[in-house]
Amino acid sequence: MNFKTWLESEGLDRVYLDHPFYGKETIGEFLQRHQIPVNSDGTFILYHGRPKGGEYTELRAGTYLATDPESAKFFAARDRGLDKEKDIEVIELTLTPDEIEPGVHITLRVPKQI
Repeated sequence: MNFKTWLESEGLDRVYLDHPFYGKETIGEFLQRHQIPVNSDGTFILYHGRPKGGEYTELRAGTYLATDPESAKFFAARDRGLDKEKDIEVIELTLTPDEIEPGVHITLRVPKQI
């Protein structure tokens, strides 16, 4: 199966960027450009960092995600004055293309139970 057929079969062909200057980019192309591996079932792993002891069980739509655990720790700690190694926990999320919104930052499109 060629890459284009695979993208279409896994729902990764949704265009998230349609800009007159920058052109179009699909979810699959975004994942490929950022070297985010896609599993055989079309899912992929992204990360969210939060202060330890957080009691919430759902991430809201619009929640920021990271491509690796270290970035998730950094983003969760930087504006809170927390130590990223001591005060932050990282949640690994298995997501589908319809659950994310790429852009400058990757965010959730829908709420996600954790």
